[in-house]
Amino acid sequence: MFTVTEGAASIPGAVAGRTLPATVFAPAGGSARPLVVVSPGFQMDRSQYRSYARHLATWGFVVVLTDYADRGFFANHQLLANDVTAVIDYALAQPTLAVDGSRIAAVGHSLGGKISVFAATQEPRIRAVVAWDPVDSQNPSVAPELMASVNAAIAVVGETTNASGGGMPCAPAADNFEKFYAAAPSPALAITVAGADHMDWVDDPSCGFCGFCAAGTAAPELARTVTRRLDVAWLRLHLLDDAAMEPWLASPPELAAGVVAIVRR
Repeated sequence: MFTVTEGAASIPGAVAGRTLPATVFAPAGGSARPLVVVSPGFQMDRSQYRSYARHLATWGFVVVLTDYADRGFFANHQLLANDVTAVIDYALAQPTLAVDGSRIAAVGHSLGGKISVFAATQEPRIRAVVAWDPVDSQNPSVAPELMASVNAAIAVVGETTNASGGGMPCAPAADNFEKFYAAAPSPALAITVAGADHMDWVDDPSCGFCGFCAAGTAAPELARTVTRRLDVAWLRLHLLDDAAMEPWLASPPELAAGVVAIVRR
């Protein structure tokens, strides 16, 4: 495992006047490191995903965890996807980060999952995506409309508790992680976490906004544990050709325990 340094950054967005508050996690030593851009869920602060970013960095990834320049209800999703490219450009321009421009990934939760996939439809430098319970809300729709242009390996992880009924459908069935997997080109993988709910992916699921989603029956830590392992295994496999990650994707402990289901192609 790598020792990790953590620092704040203010990153210029895709157009003049847009600024992305960010936290950069950098593993100590080495060079030509893979880059991961992490995008938050709707109305979620980046601090809710610090554990994921730091965990990835301990495995040798440079991780840039951002807030959105526009957090409004009607934010322009095209510009949010363009901002991912701006973050990539920023990271590549920092000599101290020693980022390998041929090994880049995007990950995110909810809206951030959509934005990560959206960015991959237009940014050829993104080679892998992991979307955590992504929701294809508002326009433009990404799945399936834009996904024919994706060249990245896409993994999704999600739940069906909030697909319908029981309070706000925070991840409606018509727009949920299953739709992204169905439209993704190969290689693709989807994990369903039994009993999870949409807000289990944040570090503090007791946040005020989190209460709008119906609670699942699983302990929130289940989704977080499954996802942290998926992040590392999928990204090391597809960015670093690390075949040692394959067993963790094919048969993680939660599969044998019957609390996750996996499909893959």
